[in-house]
Amino acid sequence: MKLDVSKLRYLSKEDFRVLTGVEMGMKNHEIVPTQLIAAIAKLKRGGTFKSLTELHKNKLIFHDAKKYDGYKLTYGGYDFLALKALTQRSTIIGVGNQIGVGKESDVFIVYDQENVPMILKIHRLGRISFRAIKDKRDYLKHRKSASWLYLARLAALKEYAYMKVLHDNGFPVPKPVDTNRHCVVMELAKGYPLAQVTKLTNPEKVYSDLMNLIVKFACYGLIHCDFNEFNIMIDDKEQITVIDFPQMVSTSHYNAEMYFNRDVQCIKTLFSKRYGYEGLEYPRLKDFVKEFDLDIQVAASGFDTTMREEFDAMNLGEQLIDGQAGERIEEEEEEEEENGEVPTTITNDGNENSSELKENDDSDEDLSHSQKVEATQKILQQLALDREDAKRASNGRVEKFEEHELPQDGEEGKVVDTKEEEEEKEEARPQKTRQDDVDIRRRVKKGFAKRERSNLKRNVSKQHGKNKKETRINTETWE
Repeated sequence: MKLDVSKLRYLSKEDFRVLTGVEMGMKNHEIVPTQLIAAIAKLKRGGTFKSLTELHKNKLIFHDAKKYDGYKLTYGGYDFLALKALTQRSTIIGVGNQIGVGKESDVFIVYDQENVPMILKIHRLGRISFRAIKDKRDYLKHRKSASWLYLARLAALKEYAYMKVLHDNGFPVPKPVDTNRHCVVMELAKGYPLAQVTKLTNPEKVYSDLMNLIVKFACYGLIHCDFNEFNIMIDDKEQITVIDFPQMVSTSHYNAEMYFNRDVQCIKTLFSKRYGYEGLEYPRLKDFVKEFDLDIQVAASGFDTTMREEFDAMNLGEQLIDGQAGERIEEEEEEEEENGEVPTTITNDGNENSSELKENDDSDEDLSHSQKVEATQKILQQLALDREDAKRASNGRVEKFEEHELPQDGEEGKVVDTKEEEEEKEEARPQKTRQDDVDIRRRVKKGFAKRERSNLKRNVSKQHGKNKKETRINTETWE
């Protein structure tokens, strides 16, 4: 799609208010009614309808009147909203030429306030060449359907998150600058696409660097899934830079090994056919151990909610263990102080100092220590409760509390009788005799008989009244 930013300077504030109103209405409308747009924009004297006409003329919105009169955003209108937000943040001040077109995005040169060139990547999902989003991506998750604009926004957010976390961990990726809606601004990567390079000075080194980068991704819990010559940039010094990240998945994905082997095979085939280099050694996913959890930080595809809960539970267990150890150390120090012994510490010079303790100014460690102490106190309370329960059980009476609830001060639990006491109470209850059953049957029969007699009297009175009426009619007829 062509991006004509020259129209951006001629749009008024009222036009952007109407565009924003259409965008907000599309959260729960495929076609936003005109009345709803006017209510959201809140323009006076029919300004909404004037702006709608102007926006529709510039193809920034689409008009549909099959079921009712309404509008929806086009990619052009969505582009203008994103560019307006980026310019207000002073992220970009100008848009240059288009330098790339893909199956799901367009790439442009943009400039910041210091006239430094950067890259603007605009995601455009829904093209004819790439519409199998449900099969190729997990953007929808639990949703059954969504608009292409919303899916493009999700793709941009996911790519920005991947680039941010990879750049912070030292991976050769462009530095992300900003994002808004379906647009991502990043630094300009130096070099050329590997697909345009026909000859390498040292293909062995480049091949080894690419394979090591695939392995490094896997050790951090991620797989690129599209690691080919079109997503690899190489400069004059044959340094590698990787781009395009929305399709990345976690190494916990059920197809992780297939994606990993596909990335490796792409590099092997490229170097074999184009550069005449046959790599004898290549990595396998099962040969490496996951060392870091970047897939957890970015919620990569394949790392579901169940795995996150297990990971959090594992971390909580480690914290509780550390908390118990810290509590034991504190108890030992308290015992030493009660016995009149002063704990000795070693200063930075290596000398023992019995009067001064080493101070720790790290606030993060103090915070974690307080959390550990709090977790340890909960464990001790639970252990004390278990001991009390065991004592009561030995005496023949057990107190039960609600699940995950501890008794408050001065509060007693609900007393539950043991099996022997229940049997004694059952024996003490009065037993029903045969005479009781006979009396019940008699009362039931009397009730039925009484009801039948009342019904019979009612029917007789109705019949008597009917006969009397018929006799009166016949007498009048004879007279």
